[in-house]
Amino acid sequence: MSENKEQPILTLIQDIKDGRVSPDTVDKEMRKQCIEVFRAEGYSVPHMAQILNKCEKTIRRDIAEITEENELSPSVDLAKKLVGEIVVYGQIHKNYLMRLARSPNTSVSEKAQAEYFAHKVSMDMVDRLQSLGYLPKKAQEIIADFSHHFAVDDDKTFKEIKTQIDEIEKVSTEYGELTPEIKIELKELKQRIEKAEIETKVIDISNKQKEEVKNVE
Repeated sequence: MSENKEQPILTLIQDIKDGRVSPDTVDKEMRKQCIEVFRAEGYSVPHMAQILNKCEKTIRRDIAEITEENELSPSVDLAKKLVGEIVVYGQIHKNYLMRLARSPNTSVSEKAQAEYFAHKVSMDMVDRLQSLGYLPKKAQEIIADFSHHFAVDDDKTFKEIKTQIDEIEKVSTEYGELTPEIKIELKELKQRIEKAEIETKVIDISNKQKEEVKNVE
């Protein structure tokens, strides 16, 4: 079919429903597009078959093909894009609710509800990111893990370690997990780093002096 392909799919569907276009003139690809729209709107297979003038078996076969065509393979890039969308839409919903809560035309009850749901959107987003491994489930777990590696990982520079602590502090603050206990733990970690850095410098100076004495001898 040539003419139907040029029509927006929603226009084509409306034309079929209104009898301006015969469903028999719609080719398979356009029919599958119609089916995708129908499924999104909650149409049953018998209802779709009736509108498109096809048997239910044909509609089910089309649905199977659509499912196969939309099949996704595991992909790091895809995961990043989907997570990005989760964050973006989460922020959009939260910002809308916050604007609603600040609206002068909103009642006290509605303001409270909007504030609650804005908070819930944030928490749900955090939970989703945690379940996907993009955020720690508990800030304490990261700190405990970090403390362990701090003691055994000699390959990390003090600058890298400080950067890690700053990142932990930033994430914890942003998602409301920076409790007084965590603040204390982070402060202690920073103090340990400063102490280790000083000790390392002292050892380096001492070793240099020993080398100089050896060279003089």
